[in-house]
Amino acid sequence: MSHNAFDTLVKRNFLSNDEYTGKEFIPGLASNWERQDDLTMIFTLRDGVKFQNGEPLTADDVKFSIDRILDPDSLYVNARNHLSNIASIDVIDDKTVKVVTKIPDAAILDLMAYPGTSIVSKAYYEKVGFESFGQQPIGTGPYKIVSYTPDQALKFVAFADYWDGAPPAASLTFNIVPEVAARITALANGEVDIATSIPPDQIAAVDQLDGVSVESVLVNSHVLYYNTFAPFMNKKLRQAMNLAIDRELLGQALWMGMAKMLPSHQYAEWGPLYNADRPGFPYDPDKAKKLIAESGYKGEEIVFHSHPVYYTNGLAEAEAIVEMWRKVGLNARVQVNERWDAVKTDDPTFGARNSSDWTILSDPAATIGWTWGIAAKWKDKAAFEALAVDARSALDPEKRRDLYQQMLDLFEDEAPGTVLFRVREAVGVSDKIDWHPFTNYIMDFRKEALSFR
Repeated sequence: MSHNAFDTLVKRNFLSNDEYTGKEFIPGLASNWERQDDLTMIFTLRDGVKFQNGEPLTADDVKFSIDRILDPDSLYVNARNHLSNIASIDVIDDKTVKVVTKIPDAAILDLMAYPGTSIVSKAYYEKVGFESFGQQPIGTGPYKIVSYTPDQALKFVAFADYWDGAPPAASLTFNIVPEVAARITALANGEVDIATSIPPDQIAAVDQLDGVSVESVLVNSHVLYYNTFAPFMNKKLRQAMNLAIDRELLGQALWMGMAKMLPSHQYAEWGPLYNADRPGFPYDPDKAKKLIAESGYKGEEIVFHSHPVYYTNGLAEAEAIVEMWRKVGLNARVQVNERWDAVKTDDPTFGARNSSDWTILSDPAATIGWTWGIAAKWKDKAAFEALAVDARSALDPEKRRDLYQQMLDLFEDEAPGTVLFRVREAVGVSDKIDWHPFTNYIMDFRKEALSFR
């Protein structure tokens, strides 16, 4: 939602394909850019950009915005990890910024389109400080945040002096409504124009409401992390756990056929780095039983930690997968845990947990590189991480593609976890507006994304 209040130097055009997952990079706050050498990119700022408090955008704001993320003491831990290859942000003049990386970085434009590099006002931020900025932020986006009530609502008003023209809506109000039935009722009664996170088993009913349609978009993938630090969770056992999962059945039963099976952990948004011919994840319970026998498994309990509601169908997937594991001879159970993302590798109750990846940076450096190189509970990942560094620093697309395929080979063989499938986010939309969600749960209400009927 904050996407509407801020801009980045480079803009990812989600509308550049029919799936609303497009990766084309177009000018944002930077009117153009050029690669000076393997380590250096030069960005030229567009004229006439103002912050929502009337201050003009300058190169100093760009430097400050990224430097505050890179500060080792900052709280922006995830963003800092993604930007860790940036060596410096240098101001050439008021309209020109030089970005220098430590090693060549083929994903630099992805980084400059990443919400973590949203540009903020240096003067305003330094005046109000971190906490006050979080409550009353100022950006250059088409809508200004005017109020936020935790766990209740977030309100925006249009920024009339937006550099790309006045936005189509006078105001936006995002209400937090946890109950699915309450969201659908509000949509049916015309109290809201959009209701998000419609479960697959409710889509048909919502689509039949008068004056309402359902739109959906591919978002993240549901993944599993295994605790490779547990002595009995060796490679053969982990491979067996993967082979025992019937992804097609899960996709049909829980996602009504809306889940997209993937050719390994890949996305079409990768463009020339994507290998559409790579096989998907096999389902082979007989081979799973054979590997279990070879693994030395002695019936140790495998506890699958899952949050009760964080992911749509997340708990249902966990319960179904545990049953599949039991059918091949594993002693497994589900542990409902609201702190499932903080479980430690030395926790004897931790065998597996669910998670998701993301494509907000539409490059494998961020998807598989982050998911399996940083976030996974993978003990022996040095070879994978070395390939990740080589792949990200390779500026030749063919070389990068080959290196990422090697990373996928290693990931599939070592089995530190697995990918289930890519899921869809479904939203109910009033027929009064023409609007569609973008991937990564982006809700954009700029003029190219929203119109009124």
